[in-house]
Amino acid sequence: MGRSSALRLRSTAVALAASACLIGGVTAAQAAPAGAEAVPAGGLSQELITPEVRTFTGSGTGTSPSQAVDGAVRMAYTFAQSAGWQANQCHVRATDVRSVGGGVYAAVANLFCQR
Repeated sequence: MGRSSALRLRSTAVALAASACLIGGVTAAQAAPAGAEAVPAGGLSQELITPEVRTFTGSGTGTSPSQAVDGAVRMAYTFAQSAGWQANQCHVRATDVRSVGGGVYAAVANLFCQR
């Protein structure tokens, strides 16, 4: 963000806060750094809350690449759920599959979870 954009943004935020104070709706304001999300912690004090994140890795084998990946993903979700994570808090970040010979494939799946 350029300097002039930052100054315009800051001026707009100050004007909005002043307007709200005149109306009587706001008693305190806080700006969050770019990319961070401010979540009220209660009362007049506010703090930035960092989400909890974790990754899980599962492996699987199969007679096709898709069967091996499916097994690896299921295993990663099993590890995540046994650690207390819900399926809707996780998504597959990456998979890797390779032939091990004899028509058998091995796969690894990385699962990213956030709450």
